[in-house]
Amino acid sequence: MVPFFFTFLDGAFRYDCASCGQACCRGKGIAIDAQRELVPLLRRAPGLAAFVEPLAGGYVRLPDVTDGCWFLRPDGRCGYEQDHGRAAKFTTCRLFPFNRVFRAGAVRVVDVNSVVCPIQDALDTGAGVSHAELRAELAAVGDGPLTGNAAELPEGARELRWHALEQAVLTESERFLEAADYIDFAAWQESQTRSHLGAVRTPDGDKAAELRALVQHWCALYPAVGDNVADAGAAAARTVTLLTGSLRFNALFRRGAGSYRSGVAPLGRQLLATWFLTWRAALATGRPPSLRAVTELHQAQAAQRALLARLGEPAELRELPPATDAPPAVHEALRRLSKQLAGKDPGSLGAQLAQAATELPVEQRAWLVPLLLRAGPALRFR
Repeated sequence: MVPFFFTFLDGAFRYDCASCGQACCRGKGIAIDAQRELVPLLRRAPGLAAFVEPLAGGYVRLPDVTDGCWFLRPDGRCGYEQDHGRAAKFTTCRLFPFNRVFRAGAVRVVDVNSVVCPIQDALDTGAGVSHAELRAELAAVGDGPLTGNAAELPEGARELRWHALEQAVLTESERFLEAADYIDFAAWQESQTRSHLGAVRTPDGDKAAELRALVQHWCALYPAVGDNVADAGAAAARTVTLLTGSLRFNALFRRGAGSYRSGVAPLGRQLLATWFLTWRAALATGRPPSLRAVTELHQAQAAQRALLARLGEPAELRELPPATDAPPAVHEALRRLSKQLAGKDPGSLGAQLAQAATELPVEQRAWLVPLLLRAGPALRFR
């Protein structure tokens, strides 16, 4: 039997098409199994023949021309399903938003499309979609090009038993759902990963203290602004924890991800950075970002969270980045930072960057990280 890996906890998410308001993934179109679903579609809706676009991989695409799905009814329901029955519904729509189905080596992965669908936290409510329901749906639709996409295994993933580690992280995530922040879970992930890769496991408490110091550096760069700071941090932690399995899988199995060992090692800290940015987003807007918004934030801020995750390391700035658009005080702060990093035993980049930030007005501190990103290869970690 092929083992499954669901990237989310059992019953964690629910969705409500009738109240969604997204016009069924506005502008995304529909991917259709060419062999099994195209002929029945054109028999029932011959007027759509001119819009079918053949694609590689055994399926075709039907674009949207109505600012939404062709079959979406005013009540938010699927007209195709209501007219012809659920068994006739296209595979990708029948599984949505759990329609990111892959074969990763010997493992069948089921992921949630949280960047498109406004899924909701439903854990322990009984209203979430269960793993058993999804298994039944997959059995009903059978194998096809939309349920058998091959996810390219990163180098070393099979030998390093990627599935065992990711399943352990997912299972453990439930223990941290009510945590005040994401730090302890990130520390557990980092220690567990080191052990899984064959290194000596760092005690979780020591690792958590290290990560708390790292978060303090981030707080110097981006001070908390707003009310209910602690509540916002806890809400952000729950959201990122619920998404952790999915975000980890997509980071490890994206195209060009590199080796499994190099990709998995920094994930705990990168997700800690995602939690921090989510926390700051909650404070800026006055409400916790949705699961969909956090997924988009995680993707959009990839370069920033990668840099934040490495601020605990020593580094050197060999050349100042272009900063003609930055205030003069920021120019000077970068010059001092470059000199301090070049000194003997300068400590971590985060410690020096936090010091530079405290010497700037609060409204100018946000320049520092983007300017370091501009530095490119001139910023080197030791």
